Amino acid sequence: MPMSREWQIFISYSSQNDFEVSLLQYAIETLLSKEDVTAWTFQRDQSRSEKEIAESLKERVRESVAMLLLVSPETLDAGATQWMELAYADAFEVPTFILLHRIDYQELRRHEHGVPPLLLTSQCNPASSWKDVVEEMRDLIKSKERENG
Repeated sequence: MPMSREWQIFISYSSQNDFEVSLLQYAIETLLSKEDVTAWTFQRDQSRSEKEIAESLKERVRESVAMLLLVSPETLDAGATQWMELAYADAFEVPTFILLHRIDYQELRRHEHGVPPLLLTSQCNPASSWKDVVEEMRDLIKSKERENG
């Protein structure tokens, strides 16, 4: 019997959305428990003794099967870390799923001067569609499992 592999999904978000993300993290890990998924968040999983946090974040993104980016008004106000994590996901070819929380695509476009072009050209989903996004992540994991045999 093959050993099961734990899959990591990296969740990128503004720290002002800690509460919402903790619920999302719980939901993802519960709904994808059969796939042995861990949803990595800074709040719960980042070691507080880590000296090189930026390097640690880069490694967590690289190790992930997918990234979920929660974009909110707070992200637009101070999203430098989220934009860096998005760039890491792009560089490492980590599939990225985007949820718009308390913001719509038109609002995102109005802030386009400070928003990475990669985000503006990506598929953005309203946060209310989070279950659909989780199912897309499940499909991604199943395809990776088939690839890995």
